[in-house]
Amino acid sequence: MTSMTTTATQEMVVRGRTRRRVRLAVFTAGAAIVAALVLTALTTPAAPIPGSPSDGAAALPAGCLPGQTPVSLDIPAEERALVDVFNGTTTADLARTVADALRDRGLNVGTVGNERTVHPDRIAVLRFGPDAVGAAHLLRGYVAEADEEDKVELEFDPARRTGAVDLVVGGQFELLATSTEMRHRMALLGRPALPPGTCRR
Repeated sequence: MTSMTTTATQEMVVRGRTRRRVRLAVFTAGAAIVAALVLTALTTPAAPIPGSPSDGAAALPAGCLPGQTPVSLDIPAEERALVDVFNGTTTADLARTVADALRDRGLNVGTVGNERTVHPDRIAVLRFGPDAVGAAHLLRGYVAEADEEDKVELEFDPARRTGAVDLVVGGQFELLATSTEMRHRMALLGRPALPPGTCRR
């Protein structure tokens, strides 16, 4: 009789321990799930509220409309201007000659090479992006007279992410202006114009 009672008691103890292990396992799993949900909520960026500072439209500078590209119209000093020079003619070493003349005027020259396309009817082609509208205007004053705007082609690329300007020297190019001549031309040209589809930063 005593043996049967002992056995029954042992079975109850085992069942009690098993139940506690199951409850502990369930509690641990539940806690892990809750922790994972909290971590996900904390690390997932919230969608911007329309009109809030994190909304793309609200981040535009004052005066800019959705869809417009903000650009810089600041004209840099020569020592802060970046230019890559390309020869758009059949004249040998013209890009190198122009690059040396630009360096003499204090500009920073990067790449020097040949353009794939020849531009016999242009003084120059200027290619630039949102960060270099002012720098392109500076170069415009160096390469052509103020009234020769029809011979200088401006190619604005809103997707361009560099502050450098591509100067493609054309067949109508003669000489770079001196720094004094450039400033006189800039006074006649006035401030840089906004390219189509852009706004000022």
